[in-house]
Amino acid sequence: MVDLRRAAALLKALADGVPLGQAAERADFDLDQARETLQDLAYRLNRQGRHQEEVEAAEHRRMENAKQIAAGRDDLVFVFDGGSRGNPGPAAGVAIALDANGEALVERSRFLDKNTNNVAEYHGLLLAIELAGEMGVKRLLLQGDSELVVKQLQGEYKVKNKNILPLFLAAVRALREFPHWEIRHIRREENRFADDLVNRVLDERAPRVKNKKQAALTED
Repeated sequence: MVDLRRAAALLKALADGVPLGQAAERADFDLDQARETLQDLAYRLNRQGRHQEEVEAAEHRRMENAKQIAAGRDDLVFVFDGGSRGNPGPAAGVAIALDANGEALVERSRFLDKNTNNVAEYHGLLLAIELAGEMGVKRLLLQGDSELVVKQLQGEYKVKNKNILPLFLAAVRALREFPHWEIRHIRREENRFADDLVNRVLDERAPRVKNKKQAALTED
């Protein structure tokens, strides 16, 4: 078991150009322990790198499959969602491409550190637009459970919040690339795939924070 605090001290000393023997002393290791620690860290990094490559390869395969399914079709739906634990707090935006049977084809997520529900919802929207563009979709149907986001894109609500405005403008610009697009509001229970994905992302990235996702219609 690697003592991460001592390992960090060892690596810092080595990064500062301190010889291994002296760096080991600074980190309270003997020389053999220092060597074993460095070997263990190298193994961990190599394993992590291989895992990341496998994840990226799997994502690439899913995307290629989704592109093939999307080719020549206009019945796909792109759902989006976002949530914050604390509002503001650890947040995430997500998007999922669904086929005509409601089956998930490919998903995308973004962890946002400390942010609000509404900012997270907009990031989910932007991910959905980005995903649709990469899949070559011409007729884009977006669905989300944020009344605020949907009605702002439909022109029914004004955009007043300075943190929301750049995201709104980015979405408007991105949507110009599609010959036809539509955005619809759905109930949260109809958006369960995206809602579950938000919670999975937050469970992985912010597990110590109690889930306080709120349905917010005002610009926090």
